[in-house]
Amino acid sequence: MSEDPDKITVQDAVRLKHEVNKSIKYSSYNAKEVRELGRLNEEQRVRLGTELTNIRKVWWLFPDWVMVVGSIAASSSLFYFDGVAARIASALAAIYCTTQVAYRLGVYYGFARGYQEGQEQGVHRILGISPDEAQDIHERATEMKMDEGLIKKLDERKDQPDAL
Repeated sequence: MSEDPDKITVQDAVRLKHEVNKSIKYSSYNAKEVRELGRLNEEQRVRLGTELTNIRKVWWLFPDWVMVVGSIAASSSLFYFDGVAARIASALAAIYCTTQVAYRLGVYYGFARGYQEGQEQGVHRILGISPDEAQDIHERATEMKMDEGLIKKLDERKDQPDAL
């Protein structure tokens, strides 16, 4: 802290704000700890990967790579063939394959996002955190992360007096 008790430096203010955020508890956890609890651990990530692999195997008749190759081939053949019917068929195949790729990516993303959201909601439910508190936790955790980075930079500058 600074020598004059009436004056506070920016560095001290950032540290103080960070300590205040760390002291605010939600069921004995601070905001950053609650956010960490809501993240997937390694075992859950493996289980998520297994489920996504299962979706790829079971849901689709053709693998994803076939749709990508089909999209490229159909798009290329659009310029290769001269007939109107062949170009229409190529365009339809390209549209179908491209939309299949986009749809599948959306399914994978949605499944993974839902899995993550389910983890977060479960942690909030177990800890008795309301939606308003969840929003507050998100904001505080973000502030804490930014403050930690700022404190680290300030400490580096303090160690290097010539950097000013």
